[in-house]
Amino acid sequence: MSKKKSHSMSVFINQEYQSIVKAERIHLYDEQGRRYIDASGGPILCSLGHGVEEMADTLSQQARKAAFVYRFDFTSPELEECCAKICEKTQGVMDRVFTVSGGSEAVEIALKLARKYQIESGNPSKFKVISRWMSYHGMTNGALALSGFPFRRADYVPNLSASFHIPPAYCYRCWFNQKPETCDLECAKALETEILCQGPQTVAAFIAEPVSGMSLCGASPRADYFKKIREICDRFGVLLIMDEVMTGFGRTGKYFAYMHFDTPPDILALGKGIAGGYFPMGAAAMTAKVVNAIAEKSGIFAAGHTWAGNPMGAAVSLKTMEILDRDNLVERSAEMGDYLGLKLEGLYAHPSVGDIRGKGMMRGMEFVKNKETKEPLDPKLMFWAQLHHEAQSQGLILECSGGCERGQAGDMLMVGPPFIVTKAEIDEIVALLDRVITTMEKRIGF
Repeated sequence: MSKKKSHSMSVFINQEYQSIVKAERIHLYDEQGRRYIDASGGPILCSLGHGVEEMADTLSQQARKAAFVYRFDFTSPELEECCAKICEKTQGVMDRVFTVSGGSEAVEIALKLARKYQIESGNPSKFKVISRWMSYHGMTNGALALSGFPFRRADYVPNLSASFHIPPAYCYRCWFNQKPETCDLECAKALETEILCQGPQTVAAFIAEPVSGMSLCGASPRADYFKKIREICDRFGVLLIMDEVMTGFGRTGKYFAYMHFDTPPDILALGKGIAGGYFPMGAAAMTAKVVNAIAEKSGIFAAGHTWAGNPMGAAVSLKTMEILDRDNLVERSAEMGDYLGLKLEGLYAHPSVGDIRGKGMMRGMEFVKNKETKEPLDPKLMFWAQLHHEAQSQGLILECSGGCERGQAGDMLMVGPPFIVTKAEIDEIVALLDRVITTMEKRIGF
């Protein structure tokens, strides 16, 4: 019997996708009853685990109460409480929050906030936003223009606005051939060079991920990197935007990843874990400095899409934060993340595993042809894609990515299960991953 034709569009156009009919804790089940371990939190989003009844109840109750309120005309108790709670979680660093429908949209709002701030502050010539190569900020055109992820940019470059990038904070493959213990933070100082080249009077903001997502899979800078970035931004009147779409709400073992670096931003882009995996939700949070500059001048910020500020998303985000607090899941992310990192270290025994990195429940792995030289695998192999498919065939869902070596080569994966994962389940994930890597190494001739 032939399989029914699919009318849905996905990444691999010619692939037949299995249909998931049930999800519980860290497991997914397809229509044949086969179980998969969701080792990447689908993808790096489902922090609470699947099938949480409280979340279903929250959605049901809010839908009965008020499913939609248009933000141009009204607010809602859920939205007000949610935004206040997010500001509280930043320990008062952020003062206002603009909720949206996802991470890419959150980045777009962050860009518009930065531009509006500069206009209202009497600097209308400041419009450029600098980002980093090997970064990823989203797939909408504004966010993609900022992204320094060649693989995801390539097809759409003609449609993207002008972009300005500096080298990444990528210690494993430092673009300056330095070591983190002895370098002079050349990767951070590159921001000053780019600001001067562009003209300080034209630069509005700098955006960066505190811990890299799928473009560098868990790479993070030296502890003092963002302090240097902050100093440069302040000196030139440039706003600092932190893209915490993937890292926020406990993923790295702290509520927000900027807390690892003791350097709060001016604007915070949020998404993914903001709703625990139960509603399409994102947000841009801003300091009082940013919102006051707008409030004291025009008092108007005319941006955002129809679903921005909706009460359904706000209610789910509130419940997510309640569960994170009640069940100590941020602390658990740190604790289980340490255990996951320790178990992954054992995979260095594989000849293809060049680097293992990350924080909390966000652990990346990079594969190489030669550990000594860090020579990447032949990009024609599409090792990362083969790895993804092989893992899935063995019942393990991984988020895999390629192009970390300046977009030309490089294969990576990210392990980031829900925070509720147990040590026994981590052991199972790592054992399966070990088996998958062994299979792949035999296939390509290691």
